[in-house]
This record gives sequence, C-alpha cells and structure tokens, in this order.
Amino acid sequence: MIGTTRPTHYHVLLDEVGFSADDLQELVHSLSYVYQRSTTAISVVAPICYAHLAATQLGQWMKFEDASETSSSHNGTGPGGGPAVPPMPKLQESVRNSMFFC
Repeated sequence: MIGTTRPTHYHVLLDEVGFSADDLQELVHSLSYVYQRSTTAISVVAPICYAHLAATQLGQWMKFEDASETSSSHNGTGPGGGPAVPPMPKLQESVRNSMFFC
C-alpha cells in the first residue's frame, strides 16, 4: 500500500457541492494522505479504504446465503426476480461514530 500512488480518472455523476475540476483534484489528493495505517499517500482515497475494512468486518460477523440466481434455497425474491437482499443490521451506539475497524 505504501508508495503506490498513481494517476486516477474520475467521472462526476452528480456534483451537489459545485466543485471545479481543480477543487475535486485537490480534495482527492488530500484524501489520499489521511489514511490512518499509512504515513504516505495511498492509491485509493481513505474513505474507500475504510468502507472496505467495514465491509470485511461485517462479512466476518454475518453469514450471507449464496446469492446466486440458480440457487433454490431462497424463500423470497427481490424486485428483479433475484434473491431478496437481507436488511443491514443496526449499528450499536458505541460503534456508530467510531472507527472500530482500524
């Protein structure tokens, strides 16, 4: 992870803040330096890394059924005819505003 910065290309789908291209570039550049586990810039902005860590932890705590469309073990179906997605559990207050996955 350390020393792996590289050029990035972004497509802005909706700009609610009104960033100019230079402002967005500066924000992304700054966010690549705020990752807690690295003292240098990283290749992906820190919020993405933290989301990945949280998803990994959630995957270890929860057991998801096989989500393949050919599986016959699902009782419900989602809007597209595929298996229904289980609701996400509510976070406890003690971890809601903390970086418990770091």
